[in-house]
Amino acid sequence: CVSWRDWGPSGRWSPEGCSRVGGDSHHSICACSHFSTFAILTFLQPLPESPALAVVTKVGMSVSLLCLFLAILTFLLCRSLGSLSLTLHLHLSLCLFA
Repeated sequence: CVSWRDWGPSGRWSPEGCSRVGGDSHHSICACSHFSTFAILTFLQPLPESPALAVVTKVGMSVSLLCLFLAILTFLLCRSLGSLSLTLHLHLSLCLFA
């Protein structure tokens, strides 16, 4: 049982002020002495970095950005249609690209 604590420009999960007060192997009951964002962490050590996952992430992000860029170009070139739906999709694509 942990809560999110801001530490300078970043934050981290902290068990301070929270404790597990009950439950079994399938459920946990936590009690905290303050209001914040709470979680139950099931794996406390950092996961080892996987080179394959890094490659998949970079390739997937590149393909996604390329497709969004092409969608933005398509919406800009079809502006002559003057549809509200087209404008909304253009703005959504711009936000996702940003």
